[in-house]
Amino acid sequence: MATHLRPGPGVEGHDEIDGKDLLGAGEGDSLAVPGDGRADPHGGGRRTPLSPAERRWLIGIVALAALLRIAWLAFNHVEPPSGFGGDQHMYWYHATEIAEGRGYHVMGSTEPTAYYPVGFPALLAGLRLTFDPVPFLSHEPMLVLGAFQVVVSVATVVLTFVVGRRLLGPRAGLVAAAVMAVFPNSVYQVTAVQLETTFLFLSMAALAVIVDHDWSSGPPGRNRLLAFGAVLAAAALVRPFAAPLLLGLFLALLAVGTGWRRALLATAIPVGVLVVAFVPWTIRNAVRLDAFVPSSTNMGDTLCIDRSDGATGGFRWASHDGCVDPDLPEVERNRANTERAVEWVVHNPAHEVVQIGRRAHLMFAEDNDGIEAVETLGSGPIFSDGTRTFYERASDWYFLVVLAAALVGLPWLVRRSPRPERRLVLALMVSLLAIPLLLWGNPRFHIPLTPFLALSAAAVLTSRSPASPAPAVAGASEAPGDGDE
Repeated sequence: MATHLRPGPGVEGHDEIDGKDLLGAGEGDSLAVPGDGRADPHGGGRRTPLSPAERRWLIGIVALAALLRIAWLAFNHVEPPSGFGGDQHMYWYHATEIAEGRGYHVMGSTEPTAYYPVGFPALLAGLRLTFDPVPFLSHEPMLVLGAFQVVVSVATVVLTFVVGRRLLGPRAGLVAAAVMAVFPNSVYQVTAVQLETTFLFLSMAALAVIVDHDWSSGPPGRNRLLAFGAVLAAAALVRPFAAPLLLGLFLALLAVGTGWRRALLATAIPVGVLVVAFVPWTIRNAVRLDAFVPSSTNMGDTLCIDRSDGATGGFRWASHDGCVDPDLPEVERNRANTERAVEWVVHNPAHEVVQIGRRAHLMFAEDNDGIEAVETLGSGPIFSDGTRTFYERASDWYFLVVLAAALVGLPWLVRRSPRPERRLVLALMVSLLAIPLLLWGNPRFHIPLTPFLALSAAAVLTSRSPASPAPAVAGASEAPGDGDE
């Protein structure tokens, strides 16, 4: 029996490998039917070619995003971090040590460490190794990093359009991209040594790879699942918060009637890629630290920071009574602090709920972290008091307006999105929101959510009513109690 999925009428063919679908659906198992949700009544075709006007708008938005970021880099060029001053300094220190062949070790010691996930320092080291031999760039490592972050930040604007178009149509995609293009803190971050810009790009790239599939034609093929797994693995090596997108994939597969067995088989492909990507780092940690550490050893400190009687929701050094002795070896400290944090939550559930509220307030109260990040690098303060206040207030007000529009627009985003794509987007959005709320409050923790705020805002700005839900994939059975509609 032939083993392929047949696209429904007017649907582009989906990913196939040598004419055979990954999941082995027979000729009678076609999942695609008319009514694929290509046309959105609020925003045009989700999969039809862009019109000349739409293409011009997209080019203009991307050009504006690039112009703003290049100008910020040119006029706010700073020196690299020096000494110890927080995460930025540690990322830079580890990158320098890796690039110069000394490995990944505790600052001022030869003792190996895995305190920070290796992805971002390794990326910085790769940039150093690539561009240091270039004569006019050998003494400008911050310019190289800034240029890289300009590229990925602008690319994130494009990815926001791709995701928005697939969810809501090209008009909403263009509005979301425009919101991202001029997001002040996204511009500020390109000259900081923080991982948020890179992580945001990689997590949105992973989402775009899988959302861009034509789900009305059935499940993705092997090639797309491998590509999705590779990009998601890169994001997880920088920060593992994006890994729950795998759950979104599984739920999206169920939404098109794939069935539990086939959904598990398909999800196993990107899971396998993710595992393979982490194997070298896990082996290194087993050899150097004599422990199973697939990502990092700082989770224990991160969990115990805001879990004690004197906790306020924000950052404290992990040396208070809620944490164990900070002089313990990091693997032992990581394990002990994790256990202590869990124990505290079990015995203080009501207090934990209060702390989540405090963390949320700190996380969303402001959006000017990029200014502070730039001014704590090697050049020190670079703005006058008036200029700094202007940048901070402009960024905060812009963020609060977008946040308000996003809260209003969330029902539109949910109702207008096709069911498979909706589950993918919500899985990543919820994970990027929930995980930081279980740690401690920090304004930069909301940065990976900014494209989703832009998408929700665009959904309401391009819609008159949330009354008309997006068409589901006809013929796909709804699980009992699914509650999506």
